[in-house]
Amino acid sequence: MIDLTLNQNRNLKTLSENFYQTIQYSIKMKLNEHSSFLNNYYTKSNFKLAVYIRAHLREIISNDIDSILIKHKNEFEDLFNKEYVNDKPKVFSEFKKNINEIFNYEKHSSGSGYSFTSALGINTCPYCNRNYITTIGNDKTKFVRADIDHFLPKYKYPYLRLSFYNLIPSCVICNRNAKGRKETSLTNNIHPYIEGFGDDAKFIHRPKNYKDLIGRGNPEIEFNFSKNQSKIKKIKGNIKTFRLTEQYSIHNKELNHLLRLKEAFTETYIDDLIKRYPKLNLTKEEAYYYVFGINHSYLEDEKQPLSKLKRDILEHINMISI
Repeated sequence: MIDLTLNQNRNLKTLSENFYQTIQYSIKMKLNEHSSFLNNYYTKSNFKLAVYIRAHLREIISNDIDSILIKHKNEFEDLFNKEYVNDKPKVFSEFKKNINEIFNYEKHSSGSGYSFTSALGINTCPYCNRNYITTIGNDKTKFVRADIDHFLPKYKYPYLRLSFYNLIPSCVICNRNAKGRKETSLTNNIHPYIEGFGDDAKFIHRPKNYKDLIGRGNPEIEFNFSKNQSKIKKIKGNIKTFRLTEQYSIHNKELNHLLRLKEAFTETYIDDLIKRYPKLNLTKEEAYYYVFGINHSYLEDEKQPLSKLKRDILEHINMISI
């Protein structure tokens, strides 16, 4: 839902390189430990597996997913489909054990997960924009941080278990309860490090009766889509995967509050507020925040839950815009 590239203060390339520098030593140590075993296996182009991983480790950890797949998927696919991919077997193969130890997500998640989420500085779940995922504490003094979703599944792409762009900070509801083991992909889903819903999917409400219309009933929240079919396909993929319609069905109270505001304020209220208090030197954005308790800018969605819902609904009911 949220486009995490909009924040110009967040340099994802720098963060991905820093992430690589943080974890490369432990990966290389494990690679050395298991290289004799893994070099019995060969990539598509007949490279020894451990040699190939070491030569391309920086790319695998710090490059964007699409680049990794274009360059390396074909090299790994046949081998990993044969030796690794099996759905929760009772006994892991030696190959799977070795790969999991090298790309040990569980170890790094518990050991440096706070540093990772803190560096990203994202306060709300990019999939739903409903829940705070603010990092509090650090790797030593642990308290709370985001869940980490593997955008491409670990069991299918084990070499991406520690790839920066495959690790999406998210809330527990989206990651564990809604998504679970469902697969997402660059073709069928929105990737927060690439894009967001933006104006291609906007919240609207469908009143069924007069009470729904004036914010005294039980109005339903829906999505209105643009004609950008390729983008809408991915947006609908996220809506289904993360059960966003169900998640937002509980926010009737917030929706009713916005609908009732229309009774209290005119379309010129923001301009009137600025004129009424000239000494405050309010901008329209500041006045908008004082009135509705949210920022108008898409850039602020990652900081405040439900901000997209509120902005979209205010626009939908022709309330006040800036």
